Amino acid sequence: MPLSLQIMGLLGLLAAPLGLLLLIRPDGARALLGLKDSPQMAYILRIGGTMLAALGLILIVFATTFWKAG
Repeated sequence: MPLSLQIMGLLGLLAAPLGLLLLIRPDGARALLGLKDSPQMAYILRIGGTMLAALGLILIVFATTFWKAG
């Protein structure tokens, strides 16, 4: 696997669990990051978590697909 695809896969492996953490446990992530407690913050963290998890999955799938196709 080329280095560029390895980097893409590693970034995906970092982004997906971080996104899932934000998505599943927004209160814990809020406390860890030191953000204020508000109803809007839970939605912001869940939306950010969804986007990070999706980014991670997309990077992993693209890296694997391009490597297998080559």
